[in-house]
Amino acid sequence: MARVIRTIGWTLIVLGVVVLLYVVYLLWFTGFETQREQRDLADEWSLTVPDDPIDHDREVDREAPEEDDEPVDVGDAYAALWFERDGEPIVSDDVIYVVEGVDLPTLRRGPGHYPESDRPGGEGNFAIAGHRTTYGAPFWSLDVLEPGDTIHVIDRQGREWVYAYVEQRIVQPTELWVVGEDPLGSGAPMITLTTCHPRYSDAQRLIAWGELLDDPIESTAEGGERDEIPES
Repeated sequence: MARVIRTIGWTLIVLGVVVLLYVVYLLWFTGFETQREQRDLADEWSLTVPDDPIDHDREVDREAPEEDDEPVDVGDAYAALWFERDGEPIVSDDVIYVVEGVDLPTLRRGPGHYPESDRPGGEGNFAIAGHRTTYGAPFWSLDVLEPGDTIHVIDRQGREWVYAYVEQRIVQPTELWVVGEDPLGSGAPMITLTTCHPRYSDAQRLIAWGELLDDPIESTAEGGERDEIPES
């Protein structure tokens, strides 16, 4: 009997160590992987948009160039994103590079653009999904946003679009209206940011919205079907 108890005890210890190592992998080593991917995306971005993303003094051409509608491959750099409060960075100290696509392998590189949603600066809803606790946790502090904060996006043509933060809500993963064309019914061009809630769980989703402060450009959203908001 004593031998059986010792065997069970050692088995539980081993299982505990395995679980602990897995948690460490998810929370730390996946972050190293995403940091490497973000560096690669920064290099890719510099070839597409040579200007510094946060150079507010640069001249921004709002006219859409001829190559404006060229498709972006899944996993490639789609936009540059950052958040500000009174001119200071919040949510992340660094520029976050957004990729095209929201499947789980793609989100390991960084936040992903919902392909069925609008483009940055479009007259519809530009939607992005990002991890909350793993793979660099780009949206770890998304909940700190408050009225007066701004969300900045650079598109592949080098145009900067500024969104004023509006509100956030906690929803179920199946509530797809949050990434619909006009989620708040305001008729205004929007940005929608989605991530898992609470931290360390994918039971719900945290949604943050911003309203475009610039004149929008023509939408390119094609729509599409989705079962739920991606795990992030």
